[in-house]
Amino acid sequence: MTDIVNPLLQWLNANPEWAGFVTFIISAAESVAIIGTIIPGSITMTAIGTLAGAGVIPLWQTIIWAILGAVVGDSISYWLGYYFKDKLRNSWPFRDNPSVLGKGESFVHRYGVMSVFIGRFVGPVRALVPLVAGMLGMRPMHFTIANIASAIGWAPAYMLPGILLGAASLELPPDIAIHAMLTLLLIGLFIVLCIWMLYKLLQLISNQTEQFLNNLWEKLKKSRHFHLTTVILNHHDESLHHGQLTLAFYFVLTSLLFLALALYVKLVGPQHIFINNAVFHFFRGIRSPIADNSVIAITLLGQKEIILPALLVFFAWLLCSKRVRAAFHILALGVLAAGSVFVIKHVVASPRPWGIFHNSDSFSMPSGHAALTATVYMGIAFMIAIPLPRQHRKFIYYPAAFLVFIIGMSRLYLGAHWFTDVLAAWLLSAALLMLVILSYNRQYEKPLRLRYLSLVCLSAFIICYGIYYQRNMAQLSIDYAQIDWPTATISSKEWWNTDGNIPGFRVSLFGLPSERINLEWVADLDKIRQSLLANGWIKPPARDFISTLHRVTGIQSTAYLPLVSPEYLDKRPALILVKPTSDQKTLLVLRLWASNRSIKENGKPLWVGTLGMIPRSYGWLFRKHRNFELNPAYIFQTKHTAWNTKMISINVPLHSNKSIEQSIILIKEKE
Repeated sequence: MTDIVNPLLQWLNANPEWAGFVTFIISAAESVAIIGTIIPGSITMTAIGTLAGAGVIPLWQTIIWAILGAVVGDSISYWLGYYFKDKLRNSWPFRDNPSVLGKGESFVHRYGVMSVFIGRFVGPVRALVPLVAGMLGMRPMHFTIANIASAIGWAPAYMLPGILLGAASLELPPDIAIHAMLTLLLIGLFIVLCIWMLYKLLQLISNQTEQFLNNLWEKLKKSRHFHLTTVILNHHDESLHHGQLTLAFYFVLTSLLFLALALYVKLVGPQHIFINNAVFHFFRGIRSPIADNSVIAITLLGQKEIILPALLVFFAWLLCSKRVRAAFHILALGVLAAGSVFVIKHVVASPRPWGIFHNSDSFSMPSGHAALTATVYMGIAFMIAIPLPRQHRKFIYYPAAFLVFIIGMSRLYLGAHWFTDVLAAWLLSAALLMLVILSYNRQYEKPLRLRYLSLVCLSAFIICYGIYYQRNMAQLSIDYAQIDWPTATISSKEWWNTDGNIPGFRVSLFGLPSERINLEWVADLDKIRQSLLANGWIKPPARDFISTLHRVTGIQSTAYLPLVSPEYLDKRPALILVKPTSDQKTLLVLRLWASNRSIKENGKPLWVGTLGMIPRSYGWLFRKHRNFELNPAYIFQTKHTAWNTKMISINVPLHSNKSIEQSIILIKEKE
């Protein structure tokens, strides 16, 4: 294969003006039936991507030509199939290999229009799917939309490894660039393998559960004592009776999980649960004023003052349409969700997290936003999707589930709820949904008219949302504003002699103790920065593609900062500087954070920080960290400085009532 690709790359390197045309021809030929099985398109496209990433040929123009070629190639195959239809079965090479078309036909029958999109990325059927789609009479408009959409994703995806390799080759030696790409490939394959194994495990569990419940349904029907269960769980379609038992099983399961979670939170307290604190600190650490307003706009999608009025309009419309039974099931979604949340909040009486300017006066568990949106949105999605073919229902369920998910995440981002509040809300709404669906399935209901349903629901929701947004957005921006940790003052003498009991650890992004604080500095930050720069400290390498490549692959990673900055009091460092070590193989890194404390006598801020070596990406996996002996000489090159330095030792408490002796450098200005 290299005998074909290498001469082509050499020619393109010498004639870059032809790159677009060549890319178009290869992309189109790779997508045409029969020809695509001969042309090494995948390898060639990756190779062309290498030239684009290295800047030999224009990147974006090459990608556009690749997309156009893929669209044209699939279109040729489609129109060949559309024109000749079954005549192709008696033509070479399908006459001698009928199973080839058979595989393509089964693929198209299974996935419908999506087969054109999926088939683009599946090697064995890639070039055949458009041909078979044309033979089977797929509508040209449907094919064209799927064809263009898949080409837009396919061309960059196939060229991406080459683009990354080409870009890396500009900054890294060729052997290191190849090593980096292979490492990234192995990491990607490992992630894909884990996802595939998880999917198969869940599929196996689901199949076994379904089989067990099917057998149980048959036994219940024949049972003298439990036959009433099958009557209660009756489905209007006899072939789906056992599905009601499946829903009843998951209703009981989710209800028990919810009760267990609520009891655990009641007994332990939400603030003492690890996952709650980890998620709480994570979102406090990533909040930004730019994103806050967008997230508040998202969280309003779950506001009861918006959802419930829109739900009442929908209920009234169904009544006017003489769909009484559907109307009361829709109403039940809102009533059950709002009512159960109100009752459970007062029973569990879980306090809300601190950290925003004004939180709601109500209790925290479960989240009303998350419970109401999950119950109402998914309930309406069910009533819309149930008449559709099974393979098309996901186009209703997935957007609704995504909306429910981002609303739940918005509550965590804003700090209005603990993680267990949102999880409990989703468990509660799942149980309520299954209860309503069990009732709804007992009698046949005519499908709801999607056009009128969408018009009524969206109109009512948009009006309610617009009114509430206009009246309350300004106040909500204030209420959800993040407040800082409380500040305090400390005397200079107490700090200089005893460290003032400053918290002994900086933390990771999830609030976990990570590295011990070993540096405390009293001064204005600008003066500290200028002094450090004068003593050989420099700004760290930028976090760009190359530094990310080094950290992820572990190649010379000690010369680049880790991808995620550590935090202290849920804040990123206010100052980060680095200095090469004597052996020039790694970097010292100094980080400073605001401690929210100041010196009583002069009002100057107290900064806390860490001084140490940048760790290797996977050093924790292969060998122990290198020993680092704390020494003020690492900070200042000369003794003639404007600073007083002092090292003290304190006992830092650990878990299990143990403590460890910790050295700390204290620095202040000379008087």
